[in-house]
Amino acid sequence: MLLRRFYISLFIAAVFVTFLLSPLVAPKVVHGLTLFNNPITVTSRTYSEHFPDYIDLNASVNDTAGTINRVSIVLTFSADGAPETHAVPLSKPGNAIFVSWREDTSSGHFIPPGVQVYYSWEFWDSAGNTFTDAQQQFTTIDTRFNWQHLTHGMLQVNWYNRGQDFGQFVLGKASASIQSISDTLGGGLNQPINLWIYASDQGFHGSLAPGSYEWVGGEALPALHEASIVVVDYSDNTLVRDMPHELTHLVFHQLIAQGITAPTWFDEGLAEYNQIFREVELRARWQKALASQSLLRLSQISDNFPANADQAYLAYAQSYYLLDYMYRTFGKPRMIQLIKLMNNSQTTFDQDLQQALGVDQLHLENQWRLSLGQPAVLTINEVKPTPQPVIQVKQTQNVSTNYTTFWLLIGLGIFLVLVSLISLIVLIIYSVRHNKALKVQANVPATAKWQQGNQAYTYPDPSTYMQTSMYTQPSSQPVSPYQGSEYPIHTPGEQAPQE
Repeated sequence: MLLRRFYISLFIAAVFVTFLLSPLVAPKVVHGLTLFNNPITVTSRTYSEHFPDYIDLNASVNDTAGTINRVSIVLTFSADGAPETHAVPLSKPGNAIFVSWREDTSSGHFIPPGVQVYYSWEFWDSAGNTFTDAQQQFTTIDTRFNWQHLTHGMLQVNWYNRGQDFGQFVLGKASASIQSISDTLGGGLNQPINLWIYASDQGFHGSLAPGSYEWVGGEALPALHEASIVVVDYSDNTLVRDMPHELTHLVFHQLIAQGITAPTWFDEGLAEYNQIFREVELRARWQKALASQSLLRLSQISDNFPANADQAYLAYAQSYYLLDYMYRTFGKPRMIQLIKLMNNSQTTFDQDLQQALGVDQLHLENQWRLSLGQPAVLTINEVKPTPQPVIQVKQTQNVSTNYTTFWLLIGLGIFLVLVSLISLIVLIIYSVRHNKALKVQANVPATAKWQQGNQAYTYPDPSTYMQTSMYTQPSSQPVSPYQGSEYPIHTPGEQAPQE
């Protein structure tokens, strides 16, 4: 018994010693902390951005148990991006070293302003120790300019080389624009956005990815919740053209963030529709396409717009006039319903159109083209009825109701005529029989009449005269039928007339 207790105590002691010594035997992997006295510590971290060419990331590290012989850095661009691990070259191992990594952001590696960058360092030493530093993060910015900032609600405006009054002016214009856009779309911002104001076209184009179209005059990046435009002075047309255009993209994409990818013509058409100013060249290009019957098919501008500047300009014009037609034909409430339905990833754009407007994209395109006097895209057999304005629907319902009421009244009239005829026939038969009975009675002898008069009177069976009543009305009554991006640069001009 004593020996058994000895073995049990020995086993418990062995387990306890193993638990205490395990941190010394196993390699120490620590994330951002110096638990178990990890000898590797990071003493400083810095980054330096040189937009648009590269980003330098640096760290200083000490090791009290050995020499650091291997380093790597893990980079992630945006919160949902895939991590990239890079081996960092070392000039020589050491117990106190400075490490640096240069991330190329030029040409095909371009990273636009506004991207969230996450990074962490990893170190290994000659003693078998491993250390992973805590993750750091920063947001890329166009470092070519010294930016100033103003914020109102969820909107931040950024500008440079102008005074505070300029920033306040732009902030007021942008806030009013967002309010108007939200009213048209049926909802507003639910996440903060940034609006970057460049003072020149050259400065703006330097912020775009290499190979961007030369005709681009504004840019919206909904995934980053930011947009960029050029504003030269207080009277610049871009304040009533490019700014509401790009802000519409940001508001719209937040409203459909959980749903489908909108067709480009719908996305850009909404942005054009919310502009206060549209240049006369847009209407001129539209009229030219109508005259030559050269409108683009919606299938051609659903994924993206043409690279050719002239065709891209037509795509913008066509998208605007189609959205204008939709708002005029179906009304703002149903367009707002359509946008709400688009925030569902389980339905397609055609299904959303059908539910909100009662027509799919192909029939919408056909109906719109016919209203413009353009060639149809469907044959007569393929065309199905399309919804009419609300007033017309009500008129149709009234006509249907009057038509039903007319036949109900006709049926009731026929029924009353038949009842009258039957009553007349019954009355005639009764009169004929009554006259015959009187004649027979007149021919009976007086004695017989006296005998009949002194006979006991037998009462008729009540069932023979209580089956019907002169007050009985027809039981059936008539039944009521009611039971039951990017924006192109153009020379400013006067505003195109609204249609």
